[in-house]
Order: sequence, then C-alpha cells, then structure tokens
Amino acid sequence: MSSESVQPDIESRTLRAATEHMTVMEEARSVFSVTTQSGSEYTVDLREPACTCPDFQHRQSVEECKHIRRVRIEVGQVDTDALEARLAETADDLDANATDLVQQAQELTETADELRDALDRLEVVA
Repeated sequence: MSSESVQPDIESRTLRAATEHMTVMEEARSVFSVTTQSGSEYTVDLREPACTCPDFQHRQSVEECKHIRRVRIEVGQVDTDALEARLAETADDLDANATDLVQQAQELTETADELRDALDRLEVVA
C-alpha cells in the first residue's frame, strides 16, 4: 500500500484553459477578446502577456491565467498534441491513484472492524 499521492503534471489553469468553453476573437494584433462559459469577457494581450480577469489582476504569483493559456492554444503557441498526451497521462495517473486510494480505504475499514471487535472482546473481559 503506497502513501504517495500522484501530483498531476498539468496545472489546473492549463486544464481549465483546455477544457472549458471559451470563445476567442482577435481584436487587434496580439490582442484578443475571450468570452467565458459564464458570459464574462476579458481582454488578453499576448505581447505582455496580460489579461483583464481578476485572477491575473489580483494574484501576483499568476504569470498566465487560463484565458492567456487558452489564447495561446487557439493561436498555435501550444503544442496541442503534446498537451493532449500530457492530459491523458495525468488522467491515467489520477485513475491509478484513485484505485490505490480505494484499496487503502478498504484496508482501513478492515482494520477499523478488527479494532471494534477487539474493543468488544475487551469490554467482555473487563
């Protein structure tokens, strides 16, 4: 039984950029309008890169939000075949991790049952 967790190779913003419904329209050279599934609209400037979304504006640690990443995917700056392969590998890793966690949960349940039985026997003896 392994206690290691599998960390996805794909950052969550990249995953959302690749999977969420977004409409990308070029407004000017390297400037894009991105409309999200919820109807929010943001401006992405690939020259900086910069985005008008709150994630990019208010989190200094964010170099590229999901909107910038989506524009990069749309304009061909991301190798989509490599991204697809990494997404598939990450999904396989997560499936394997989930299987391992299920096995660990079953083993813990069995141990808990054994402990309850032992407690019951101790109560009878006491």
